[in-house]
Amino acid sequence: MRQMVLKVGVATLAAVVLHRLRRRHRGGHEDVVRAYFDAWSDGDGEAMRDLVSDDYQAHVHMLEGTEERDADELISVVGSHAEAFSEVDYELHEVISHNGCVAVRATMHASHEETGRDGEIDGIAILRFDGDRIAEEWSSWDYLGLAGQLGLVESA
Repeated sequence: MRQMVLKVGVATLAAVVLHRLRRRHRGGHEDVVRAYFDAWSDGDGEAMRDLVSDDYQAHVHMLEGTEERDADELISVVGSHAEAFSEVDYELHEVISHNGCVAVRATMHASHEETGRDGEIDGIAILRFDGDRIAEEWSSWDYLGLAGQLGLVESA
């Protein structure tokens, strides 16, 4: 009986340790994605540089079409974004990881420096990884909706 209790105890302990290890390592790419959006929130180009690969390529759907960005252009846009917006916070609604890619549905909440108005923008991003760094991004954001909230265009 004592041997059986010992085996059950060891099995239970192993199950708990395995569960905690899986929970801790489950984040992997998802943790990098959260750090990516934190870098946007903080306007931290250096942190962003560490998160993307040297050959990073982005395909961002804009009002006028798709804008292509490399890593240097991304860092520049992060800086411009930090000048245009304050109190930036990204709310990540869904973060789905599959086959080296992470899809995210998010909302940015921020205050626009020029107009003094608060606004939010919804978007979707798919980030492809090479190892533990973001190598490619496809994203689309509701720029027209944000421009309407900020009074930069007439809302329909």
